[in-house]
Amino acid sequence: MANADSALDPSPSSQLVSVTPRAFQPVTTLYNDRQAPGQDIPHPVQSPSAVAASQTDSIDVPQEGAVNAVSPVDPNSNTTHGDSYELNARAQPSSLDPMATPSFPTGWVGVQRPIDHPGLTYTDRNVYRHRDVLSRVWEGPDDDRYLSPTDGRLQKLVVQATEAVRRGPRNATWSRTNMREVTPIHLRVVFWVLKDRIEGRQEEVTAEMCLKWLPACAAIFALLFVPADLGGEVLNNGFYEQFKYHFWGYSYIPSNPREATGPPTELPLTSPWDVNGIAERPLRPRYLCFLTEGDGVEPMRVDKWEKEHGREAILQYVFISYTSAQFQGKEDWEALHVIAAAAARSAGVSAYWISCSCMPEPDQVAEDVFRISDVVRGAHSLAIILGPPVTDPSSDPDMDAMLRHWGERIWTFPEVLLSPTERPISIYNRNGDISNPLLVAKRNFPAKAWEDAPVSRQLVDHYEGSIILSPLELVTLALQCLSMRADNTRAFLPGDLTYVLMGLLRRRPRVNPENTAFQEFCRLSLANDSNRLLERLVCLFPNDRNQPWHHIDDVWGRSLWDISPLCQVDGVGRDDTVILGGGFAAPIRYKSFSPVNLRLRNTVKRMVARFAVRIVPMLFILGVTLLAGTGSRGGDFGVITALGWLFMGPAILMTLASPYLLASLYVGKPWRAQPWLFGFEGYMNITEIETLIFGTNLHRLKWSPYSSPLSRHENINGECFGVDPTEDSATRDLVTRCRESTYGEEKVFTIVDTNLMTVTLYTAVRPPVALVLCGSEGGMQRGLLCSYDWTTQTLYRESVMRVDTMVLERMNRIDRFRLGLKRPLATAVVAAPWYGDGAPQAAQPPNNIMAYEGV
Repeated sequence: MANADSALDPSPSSQLVSVTPRAFQPVTTLYNDRQAPGQDIPHPVQSPSAVAASQTDSIDVPQEGAVNAVSPVDPNSNTTHGDSYELNARAQPSSLDPMATPSFPTGWVGVQRPIDHPGLTYTDRNVYRHRDVLSRVWEGPDDDRYLSPTDGRLQKLVVQATEAVRRGPRNATWSRTNMREVTPIHLRVVFWVLKDRIEGRQEEVTAEMCLKWLPACAAIFALLFVPADLGGEVLNNGFYEQFKYHFWGYSYIPSNPREATGPPTELPLTSPWDVNGIAERPLRPRYLCFLTEGDGVEPMRVDKWEKEHGREAILQYVFISYTSAQFQGKEDWEALHVIAAAAARSAGVSAYWISCSCMPEPDQVAEDVFRISDVVRGAHSLAIILGPPVTDPSSDPDMDAMLRHWGERIWTFPEVLLSPTERPISIYNRNGDISNPLLVAKRNFPAKAWEDAPVSRQLVDHYEGSIILSPLELVTLALQCLSMRADNTRAFLPGDLTYVLMGLLRRRPRVNPENTAFQEFCRLSLANDSNRLLERLVCLFPNDRNQPWHHIDDVWGRSLWDISPLCQVDGVGRDDTVILGGGFAAPIRYKSFSPVNLRLRNTVKRMVARFAVRIVPMLFILGVTLLAGTGSRGGDFGVITALGWLFMGPAILMTLASPYLLASLYVGKPWRAQPWLFGFEGYMNITEIETLIFGTNLHRLKWSPYSSPLSRHENINGECFGVDPTEDSATRDLVTRCRESTYGEEKVFTIVDTNLMTVTLYTAVRPPVALVLCGSEGGMQRGLLCSYDWTTQTLYRESVMRVDTMVLERMNRIDRFRLGLKRPLATAVVAAPWYGDGAPQAAQPPNNIMAYEGV
């Protein structure tokens, strides 16, 4: 390396490279073949337990953040270390030719593996601990890793990518490598001669083929003496690789109380009330405003009133509904009481319930707020009081506008649903005639006040008894309506949306002000017969990956009841995750393709070809031995010489026919193939993909017609065929746009399933490392494409695929796993340059680069 010293010079002038967030300077590391697989490079954050991370299944990539006994290369020393490596800048394409292929340094001993180091790195340098499925512990700073299907260890994530992606900006926290053909060298020689004929592009024998034939025969003859499995290895008894994962943690809220944190002996038999306690349902309000003689009103505890009048006395009250967006402050509350008292007298009852006066105890406010649904259920009737918005009290909107404004609030929605059916709803206008309220029948209220009337009317019909919804339909429709109103209401607690939903169901967990809305929703689902709602929810793929979890929609337009779960919720995790069990999973191989075993029909022709190819080395050795021993002389040695030529003749003839024999033996469309899930970043023509995996294009692979939102299909003679997604101009523009995406934005990935022989294009923020099947819909399986956060042992949903049900026959179960619906975006900065001492500088954003911060 003539320029090695200057390339590795750690002087300030060579440390910083002028870059921008959308055009990073690619850097490639080439590793000596003597470096041990998985060898780690020292990092300022070191951990003694990281020595155990001997990783045999990975590409030789520097393992950042782990300690290993590697002696770094001294650029000024001539000593060669057994585990040495060198750093070289990858040559950049010419600015005049953006599609030019980058050139790589040569002169290495062994096979070159160009690796592009991550352009970004996480700023969190804390040391985390991970226990794998075999109880081996690894420690190190946060980075992108995956679980090796070979030994279950954590490996640095290296993703093969198309040249278009590798030439683009270094916008990822994972390493990238080139895509290589994995066809055995024997078959490459065959395809060098016969590829056009095999692929059907020519039928006649050409002069080029004749010129290539003898060199190809000679090469194949030499290679036949080298043991090789040309047909690919049958792995895992013909199954997909097993996803070696195990969640070692506790559930934050387990479905079975015996799984709660702490020794089992400390858990009483009543522990379900402690782990996921159910709130009591009050039969009557705690406070009411009672009408007194004249126009007076007296707030009083209900139990005190019962002592004075006896429990046999009939207590009826009007529930007063209003919104703080229209009434705030003492003056507004006095006006509310005047109208509320008039409403109670008009209804012929002696009391009314209003939130501004009937929740006076500060330590009980949280519980009282979430008992409002029970107060509405016991009311005589419902009265709504409207007024102009507090932001513009001088305005004079009409009643319909004020009613729609009132209906946008999340807390007012269940008050109408749970109100008595036999009496109409009274609507009062603060600036109108309170003696003449507007009376609206409950069944007619959605069309008058709510914008989502087609959906909310179904809930009204359910509570009126004219339509009975299943528990799943009830929760789904209610959540859909509440989601539209959640953004219009100031939150009282983080879990408000779920607490409102709780009021519509029979069993309600106790309020926990520290839990999020998702955690409380999970508790609610576990406490009620929700028909496995959570299991169905995780199988949906939202139209917008950034939308809140409670916006229940699906990119394929399916509802929760259309999905049949395969897994079951074992508990609720922290950080808006759930613990699931019973799914099926397979890892996705990103570091490279692998030879695929193809099961072809064992015809007579193939049996003869197999025998001929395998016997050539033996015949040649026997023939050479006999002829060498006799010197090819006749006379007394004539028989032995003839026998030698008897062996040599067929060997020579079969060698001359070896390209044809190998093509007959290993080329053809298979009945079945070894199941693999190959992945790479970017888009590639399906012809090129098949050539990289199988060496030639016989149209074995096909585009999946409806596995991904990007999948496309067409009708040909009444038959459904998948087509290249980029034939759609919108998808083609998306592929181009994603190549230039920044950190945290969607990128395009491709997955190849050799079991189904399908290719699927999809988008994700991070490379999914596993496909987890959690449900079925429309005769197909819903598979979650999940990335892996090893610091918390959490799988995060990156995308969702629909795959044929036959994959279940070749896929293993996954152990209990922790699943998150949206992975938090960690803060990342531009990766530091690499130096000749073997350790990168601590990651710091250059002066002209701002750190990318997650939300």
